[in-house]
Amino acid sequence: MQQKLFTPQLIVRKNEINSTNNFALELIKSANPAAGTVVLTLNQTKGRGQQTNSWESESGKNLTISIILRPEFLPIPDQFNISMVISLGVYDYLKEYVDDVFIKWPNDIYLGDKKIAGILIEHSIMGSVLSTSVCGIGLNINQRKFISDAPNPISLSNCTNQEYDLEIELSNLLGKIENRYFQLKDGDKKQLEKDYLDTLYWMNEIHSYKDENGMFSGEIVGITEWGQLRIVAEGEERIYNFKEVSFIR
Repeated sequence: MQQKLFTPQLIVRKNEINSTNNFALELIKSANPAAGTVVLTLNQTKGRGQQTNSWESESGKNLTISIILRPEFLPIPDQFNISMVISLGVYDYLKEYVDDVFIKWPNDIYLGDKKIAGILIEHSIMGSVLSTSVCGIGLNINQRKFISDAPNPISLSNCTNQEYDLEIELSNLLGKIENRYFQLKDGDKKQLEKDYLDTLYWMNEIHSYKDENGMFSGEIVGITEWGQLRIVAEGEERIYNFKEVSFIR
């Protein structure tokens, strides 16, 4: 029997909320929702990106969701596996429509050099394992024009010149994430990491970066077991946490 994580009964629909992640976190406190619960809104007024970043999304045009997972099988040091699961699920979904899809470390989704999706994951721990993971996804589907100062947004509709039924696309997206989640739960972490590295933006290419010491030229060679970025520059390997290095076009 095929495993199921997401069902229509577990989708919480809101016409407008400030942040799907905030709503999901409050839901965990108040109602103890089941694993696979999805918070969906047509209009997210204060969508959050990583740290102080925001996420622009035109009302009713895109998929703005947060997924509640309960990965109690996963030790705390392995939490980056959830990031790989979600980003690869979005990647798998987009690859059915367009080419040149990449995951920009740690979990932005790019089409070519333009950003089509952002992911924000917030974990809670219980003892030595993860208790809950709230996985926020902003995926540009039907929005054609972007008015924020984000440097490089793009949507699926921009690429294909088609309009999409968001209900169908939500089902397709959740199916891809579900497959990746059970890949992790079944213990196939090595294949998950291999697939992640195979899709990584600028992997094994020489590009310009910037860290606290200034600009440098380097090559992404992989990630550590904790999900840190490994870049070889001037013959030495450098290890970066999120926000410690910038990609320079």
